[in-house]
Amino acid sequence: MAMLMLCDKPVYDISKDVVLDNALCPFMSADNTKKAYAIWRKHRYYLKTNRTAERVIAQSGGKNTREAKRRLSLSDSYWVKHNYDASTKFLDITPYNNSFSLMDVDRGNTRSSSVPELVLGGSQPKQWGRGQDGITYMSKAEQGKQVHAEMLAVKLAHQSRLKSMNSFVRTEQGKIYANTYPVDFDYSLLGLINIVNITSTERSMIQFDQLGIGVNGYNPLSVAEAYAKAGVAENVANIALTQVLFDSVTGNVDRENNNGNWAIFLDHKSGKRTPSWMYDFNWANLSTEATDMMTKVISYVGQAKMEKAAVGLLAPIKDACINLGLTLWYDNVQKLVNVFDK
Repeated sequence: MAMLMLCDKPVYDISKDVVLDNALCPFMSADNTKKAYAIWRKHRYYLKTNRTAERVIAQSGGKNTREAKRRLSLSDSYWVKHNYDASTKFLDITPYNNSFSLMDVDRGNTRSSSVPELVLGGSQPKQWGRGQDGITYMSKAEQGKQVHAEMLAVKLAHQSRLKSMNSFVRTEQGKIYANTYPVDFDYSLLGLINIVNITSTERSMIQFDQLGIGVNGYNPLSVAEAYAKAGVAENVANIALTQVLFDSVTGNVDRENNNGNWAIFLDHKSGKRTPSWMYDFNWANLSTEATDMMTKVISYVGQAKMEKAAVGLLAPIKDACINLGLTLWYDNVQKLVNVFDK
């Protein structure tokens, strides 16, 4: 028996290829659930590197090999339950509630059966950590200039009252979160950014690539359509437009065809699917205008006849740029407004 679980609820019988809960099953397919499950597995943050983890654990022998097969994650609360897990409870094994740092284990804390240090995708070196304050975060190595731009993009998103991830850097004086991060910080001192986890045991994140959904991240209609395909029932045209505009302002070109940088949240109790908060701004640019991106965004917004809405949605971003003294990003906002407000 192999059962895909969401926390302690079975949602998909892997052995029999039967969906048991349509609302809570991460993937959706009317005709080929086995293929949909395979796509979700392929792109979920555990598979590629967890094979290495399994080999390492398998060499040590014993039940640890079983633990690796549970396929736990810190991006969602799904896991695979086998016969030997008949009495296993999610909260006893998940890295959300249990330690995964060997240092914490040495202190006498219970170790999770996951190996989250080895289950992250993307182009940059990353690893999970948890502070003494209990906050789980992902550390990502980047050049200081890029850390600086990403921290300021997060700060701008928050000050623009947009739903976004949070982040912090470590200094000799301690942690500095995005909201208090200085615009003129000496980024030559930086080489690591820490991204606060936006998921929990109550909310999972499911990325578009896990669902086999493609998106043109410069086109607000394409983004809104992709959200609908991912199961979002509400009209999210303005949310999609805001996200596209914000990337255009900050020069974050990485979301044009990167389906892993778009996602939904799944509420574990209601099964409701909503657009995720914005995350991953590591291509934000403080020095050069993303001319090609802005040209494409302007064209797509015009084709969608969303110019008036765009002007209104850009207003709080413009105000935040002024307040923070982010000159290039303010200029980008103004160029967009000048085109749309005719």
